[in-house]
Amino acid sequence: MNAEAHEIESLASGEGDAPAESRVERIEAALAELRSAAPDVIGAAVVSADGFLLASTLPRDADEELIAAMAAALLGTGERIAGEVLGGELTQALVRGRLGWLVLCAIGRDAALAALTTPDARVGLVLLEAKRQAARLTRIV
Repeated sequence: MNAEAHEIESLASGEGDAPAESRVERIEAALAELRSAAPDVIGAAVVSADGFLLASTLPRDADEELIAAMAAALLGTGERIAGEVLGGELTQALVRGRLGWLVLCAIGRDAALAALTTPDARVGLVLLEAKRQAARLTRIV
């Protein structure tokens, strides 16, 4: 863990002299860390299962509400497939299109981390880092 991440974790847990960060600030810090660790990620968001955007680092030209709604729909469909066909809970889902990938990682049953990537992204690295941040986000969301 780098010094900045340690400082963020310390703030999040209320340690030190500085006031604790807000929930949104901690989510945004996790999204920023994802983008830093996986440079192919061009934007990320945390969305509720109902399609509400909790926080995002999506590009300015992105339709955040549409992405949140679509990610929530994918989360719901993925949960059903995972439960009925694969015999478990959804952990990750991938969608590939001409402009890149959407990587979705479940954050418990009520939220998801959605990451948008470049078309030639190193998807394995993105999946690894998204999984790490989703685990971190389960303690925040």
